[in-house]
Amino acid sequence: MPRLTPLPLEQLDPDVQALCRDALAQSGTSASTRTYAHNPGVLKALARFRAELGRVGTLDPVLKELLRLKLASLNACRY
Repeated sequence: MPRLTPLPLEQLDPDVQALCRDALAQSGTSASTRTYAHNPGVLKALARFRAELGRVGTLDPVLKELLRLKLASLNACRY
C-alpha cells in the first residue's frame, strides 16, 4: 500500500495540472506525477531536469526511443 496517495487533479495549481496532463498524454497515467505533487517544488525541478535530459546528450534520438521501449518492455510497463 502506498504511503502517499496521488492528489486529485482539481486540487493542484495550474502549472502542476499541466505537468499532470503532459504525463497522462505521454504514458497513459499521471499517478506518479500527482504523487510528486505533494511537493510541487520537487515536481517542477524534476520536470525541468527530465526536459533537459531529453534535449541534451550524445545519444541519437532514435536510439533513445529504442532504449525507452526496451526498458518499458523489461519492466512490463505500458509505453
